Amino acid sequence: MKKQYYLSLYTLAMLCLLMAGCHSQQPLGLNEQASVQPADELPENPLLLHALTSSLQPKDSIMCILYGNDAAFAYAAKHSDGRYPVGAVLYNVAWKQQPDEQWAGGNIPAAITTVERVAIDAAGMPVYTLYTGSPLKKVAVNGADSLRLSAILRLRMAASPR
Repeated sequence: MKKQYYLSLYTLAMLCLLMAGCHSQQPLGLNEQASVQPADELPENPLLLHALTSSLQPKDSIMCILYGNDAAFAYAAKHSDGRYPVGAVLYNVAWKQQPDEQWAGGNIPAAITTVERVAIDAAGMPVYTLYTGSPLKKVAVNGADSLRLSAILRLRMAASPR
């Protein structure tokens, strides 16, 4: 009887240790830090649009994704000249990279650092807007906006299997 008592106590202790050892220290979830925040002054959430292409700047630990609305996506799928139609909107979203705690050696986006918006107005002219800071706010741009504008419009849609 004493032997059965110790066996039950040992089994209970082992089950408790097993349960404690299997408990996840950090639940897996969305990387909310890398998302658009409610206080950001963007006209829409670019992360909900179509991803057109991506790029990495490893020297600066920056990753970018170019997003587009339906008009931009449809045009980019058939053309690579950067002459988007009226109503097309592009967003170049940039994140600083941070180490991924769930995957050794991997990097994931940290908070958004900048969002560049290019909208094609009713006259067919591209309009460049820059958002930066935390929360993201529209900032005045100087003469460098024409360089960024042409760089964004030159980006080609990434090839994907159909």
